[in-house]
Amino acid sequence: MSDPILHCREVSKTYGAVRAVDSVSLTVHAGEVLGLVGPNGAGKTTLVDLIGGEQRPDTGTIHAVGRPLTGPPSRRARFNGMARTFQHPQVALDMTVRENMIVGLAARSMGSLGGMLRQLLRGMVSASDPGLNLEVDRVAAALGLEAIDRYCMELTLGELRLLEVGRALLMKPALMLLDEPFAGSDARGVSGIRSAIAEILKSGCGVILVDHNVDIVASLAHRIVLLNLGAKVFDGSPRDCLASPEMQAVYFGSGDGPAVGAT
Repeated sequence: MSDPILHCREVSKTYGAVRAVDSVSLTVHAGEVLGLVGPNGAGKTTLVDLIGGEQRPDTGTIHAVGRPLTGPPSRRARFNGMARTFQHPQVALDMTVRENMIVGLAARSMGSLGGMLRQLLRGMVSASDPGLNLEVDRVAAALGLEAIDRYCMELTLGELRLLEVGRALLMKPALMLLDEPFAGSDARGVSGIRSAIAEILKSGCGVILVDHNVDIVASLAHRIVLLNLGAKVFDGSPRDCLASPEMQAVYFGSGDGPAVGAT
């Protein structure tokens, strides 16, 4: 197997008395979906925030495409080829789907938000640019996003999540972080996100998939990491994870509640 595109080694994060992430090590390879599961408070979102740069680990190291992750999230995206979606979609509701997606293209081309804004002020990025629109149309069609000249305030939650995935795809990342992409989606939204993940994998991108629906994660992931109380308690195939005593204990019988304050 090729070298991992992401390698977390003994990563920890503490908030007061709560150890939200406890010495977690994991890897992700190109073209692999790593499912990250666990009960509320297990540390899933905190770990994703540490990888994405929204937070910094207290101890441990994180490397992507062979380089240590340093600096703010925009720098990480630029130099380490990462993109992510969030539990609550972060889109400009007063812009169209197309305009929001073009932001992803511009970020890829210009490397940082500051650079993108400078180019926008110079008139070098335009929603009327035919080259930009062709790429946006291609990705939107692949994801099943329809009528992309609608304003985002008109979209369902599932469509907003698809938009976030599309915008991230346009950045051509090596690693995609998907945080609760199925939450609140109807059957059509779930189907769309499934198709989106298939489209991500076609590009050779690696994926970290976080979701509370373990069955959906198991149906999509090549490997599952199970977290509980901030610690990694299982790392293996979806089939083995679902049948493991660790999974049974965490979800059905350990008697241990989640760590307060960790997510």
